[in-house]
Amino acid sequence: MRVLHITTNYPTPDFPIFGIFVKEQVESLRAAGVECDVLYCDRKGKGTWMYITWIPRIWWKILRGRYDVIHCHHALSALLCLCTLWPLFKKCVVSYQNDPTREWKINCFGLIHACFNRIIIKNTSPYLSRTRTVYLPNGCNEKIFVPMDRSECRKELNMDQDAVYILYMDSNKWGRTQKRKDRFDATLELLRKYFPDVRSVELYNTPREKIPAYMNACNLHLISSDFEGSPNSVKECLCCNVPVVSTDVGNVRDMIGDINGCYVVEEFTPEALAEAVRKVLDSKASFDGRRAFLQKDYSLTAVAGKLRSLYEDIL
Repeated sequence: MRVLHITTNYPTPDFPIFGIFVKEQVESLRAAGVECDVLYCDRKGKGTWMYITWIPRIWWKILRGRYDVIHCHHALSALLCLCTLWPLFKKCVVSYQNDPTREWKINCFGLIHACFNRIIIKNTSPYLSRTRTVYLPNGCNEKIFVPMDRSECRKELNMDQDAVYILYMDSNKWGRTQKRKDRFDATLELLRKYFPDVRSVELYNTPREKIPAYMNACNLHLISSDFEGSPNSVKECLCCNVPVVSTDVGNVRDMIGDINGCYVVEEFTPEALAEAVRKVLDSKASFDGRRAFLQKDYSLTAVAGKLRSLYEDIL
């Protein structure tokens, strides 16, 4: 089986974390016996209109490649592929990274739904009631993200052994407004009334090999976003046995809602988030989120198996 992955997100030397989940999914599929090629539609900072120049390249790549399945990552990749008309002749799949209402709006979803064989949605969305849609969040590399000694990680990273560290993550080098860094900062300011030495660990475009140590060095991961798809940092922290507090976004409730020591906050306010964080920091109970999380089949291997079955099904 030959699959071409078309993506507008993919790691580069300058942006090593950008689209890393696409790269890891491709690698896990190769390990599962699927032959994969990747076509990264990079606009190289020249503006969104530059994506148009990729349309003839996509058309030619598919013509020469004799692919069984075309897998587009993000609605924009699907629209570029549609411009080539290949979805009329090839089996095509698209993976949304956010809810369709947040990714080129519902009109775009209707067009893609009409032309693609499967639509993968990674959050708990009302659009899952449509035909051809599948709920399949990204998997997490549980072999890289493992529990590590917090004290040793802090020593390695020159962090204070006695401070309380709260993790903030954004894969975009410049930050995204949806992540609501302002809400994160306001939450930490409230927490300092009870924990004077609360500090933030903020990771933007951090090299992949350094992230597990940073995660294990932190007391918890706080997500303050207005919306998400299926945040990979939640999965990675759980695999590291690091508790998570989050606004009720994406599929976070599905991932952590039933795990003791994690909290999903319905009120999108610093006060509600701070109260949930206090519960985590005050708790004396041991946290074993890794075991509970991996039982939900979120490992890279498990998701690759499901994705391969999806390809086989549409063929």
